[in-house]
Amino acid sequence: MELRRFTVIAIAVLVSWVISSIGYAQDKGKGGNDAVMQLYNAAKKEGTVVIWGPTDAIIYQRAQEALNKQYPGIKIEHFESIPEPLVQRIIAESQAGKPAAVDIIQSGSLRALRPLIDRDMLASYPGWEKDFGLDAVYANQRFVGAYNLTLPIAYNTKMVSAQEAPKSWEELADPKWKGRKIIMEARLVPFAMLGTQWGKGKAIELIKRILSQQQPLIVQGGTTVANALAGGQVSIAVGTYAYTIERLKKQGAAVDWIAVSPLPVLNSAVGVLKTAPHSNAARFFAGWLGGAEGQTVRYTTTGQAIEVGKNAIGSVAARIKTIQPAIILETENNFAGILEIQRELGKLLGALR
Repeated sequence: MELRRFTVIAIAVLVSWVISSIGYAQDKGKGGNDAVMQLYNAAKKEGTVVIWGPTDAIIYQRAQEALNKQYPGIKIEHFESIPEPLVQRIIAESQAGKPAAVDIIQSGSLRALRPLIDRDMLASYPGWEKDFGLDAVYANQRFVGAYNLTLPIAYNTKMVSAQEAPKSWEELADPKWKGRKIIMEARLVPFAMLGTQWGKGKAIELIKRILSQQQPLIVQGGTTVANALAGGQVSIAVGTYAYTIERLKKQGAAVDWIAVSPLPVLNSAVGVLKTAPHSNAARFFAGWLGGAEGQTVRYTTTGQAIEVGKNAIGSVAARIKTIQPAIILETENNFAGILEIQRELGKLLGALR
């Protein structure tokens, strides 16, 4: 009788342990690890995360839908604007002693957020790497990569074969591209980034040759560049993004791009302010955005994603992984140099016009 009672108790304890273990495993599977779940619970108590930046509102609508299924209880409040005025507003309000109205600031490139780095206004969070497993973390763990903007050489496939298309940046100066066959975005960002690796002099000399010999079309905006290429107005395009070319290809446009080496890659990043009113929600949401779930939402909505590193996804990332070009990635170590060279190239462009 005692043996039977002991057996029943043992079975009950075992069943209870299995049930609790399943629940624990589900929680761990849901959050990845205990630290993430602890942060999520703290974030849920705050209930809200406020993010400012240029991302289209549809991204955060989709992110909210996904977050509600996986991590309910956190409301995303988004204000869409270009980053420069937002940065200046944050600085001005801080100097005036006003309480912070925003948790996360996001930009299409790290360069726009430099004033916040210089003033030490962003919080460092090691958990993005340690707990969320992200590798796109920058500026001493003050930024999480939101997506990349890869700047390749693109071409119109009806006008240029893959074999004929330039395989290096120097080939843009080949005489066969003379006579408005090339279109370039006026900010010349790829060449400024190349200059950080080549040296400013080499980048300037290449631009001089292209501008004086090739008579390229110079326009404002990467979308304008891409549309002109797709419309057959030019053969070669520089200054638009690989994901944009991929999107046009899916729509049936006769365009493609080359993962030329070295390949410039800009960083869109999110940073959490030290004065964030919802600091736990901000850290959690930034980590979620940089991880697999957040990246999937962004990629399926716009085609943007992290395109280099272990968290990379999508068609651009797949080609980069296959070709394995050298990468010039915008980071806190080179964005000052990019800005300096960009200014020099801008003067050159203005003089030659």
